[in-house]
Amino acid sequence: MNPLHALRTIIYVLTGILVLGTAGYMLLEDFSLLEALYQTVITVSTVGFGEVHAFNGAGKIFTMLLIITSIGTFAFGFTRIAQILLDGSLQSYFKFVRVKEKINKLENHIIICGYGRNGKQAAAKIKAYKQPFVVIDHNLKHLEEGIIQDPSLLYIQGDATQDTILEAAGVTRAKALISALHEDADNLFVVVSARQLNKTMRIVSRANQSSTERKLIAAGANYTVSPNLVGGAHLAHNLMKPDVVEFLDLLDVGGTSAQNIEEILVSDLPDSSQANMLKDLDIRKRTGCNIIGFKDHNGEYVINPEPEHRLKSNSKLFVLGSEEQIRKLRELIG
Repeated sequence: MNPLHALRTIIYVLTGILVLGTAGYMLLEDFSLLEALYQTVITVSTVGFGEVHAFNGAGKIFTMLLIITSIGTFAFGFTRIAQILLDGSLQSYFKFVRVKEKINKLENHIIICGYGRNGKQAAAKIKAYKQPFVVIDHNLKHLEEGIIQDPSLLYIQGDATQDTILEAAGVTRAKALISALHEDADNLFVVVSARQLNKTMRIVSRANQSSTERKLIAAGANYTVSPNLVGGAHLAHNLMKPDVVEFLDLLDVGGTSAQNIEEILVSDLPDSSQANMLKDLDIRKRTGCNIIGFKDHNGEYVINPEPEHRLKSNSKLFVLGSEEQIRKLRELIG
């Protein structure tokens, strides 16, 4: 029972006792409305005041019944009301309602299932992209830590493998989902459910075991990431090529470091229809960014393409630049 509903129920019960007591005294003792209400209040609160008027037999029996049936309820009711108002549960409930309303208004957002270490890292990157996202985690402690770091965090406490929880996060309106749960089986359930609920969204899933990667892809994931493999490869690279790794760590995807990598569609660039080669786009002169990669419509990549590289329809460019240069690039493509 949510605290608002509990508070409303208690008020209804206490009001009912007062109405019943007042009506009883008015009928049995011929008290006025004010006298009957006053007698009811001093009776159920056991303050020890005397009767408004001397009771007849029926009034005494009614008073005893009223005390027996209501004294515990009245005391518990006021204690519970004080607890709800003082322990912050009502404030937490209203905050939950506000968060829920914001989630219900989201469209084309990202859902992050699991807010452990990997989930927090994913959320930080997505926030750097200024993309709206919702976090799902059954562990309240994880969510509380996230709220302390980011009071505006949109979250749902629950089991992400359940369809109802995914629907509450707006899975049918979301454009992407990250499943970063600890167990591969749970990630598999999330991928299956999310794909059934949204056929077009992009899904990226954590995979601890290499054998699980194929199952996740078959279940509907577009891509899988193994933290264990990535971590092991990073250790080896640090050992063999430490300076290269340190240099790459200076680069970022998302605009949070001095040098960033961004991807853009050629068709988004002004006057791209008149450009036949990379040099015709004049990206370096117009924004200061350097083109470091190219991907054509067939999914083929070209690293460090030549200026004379031919442009193709629906191709992508990967550019490297400072925060200011990336800003100019975004202004260029609107």
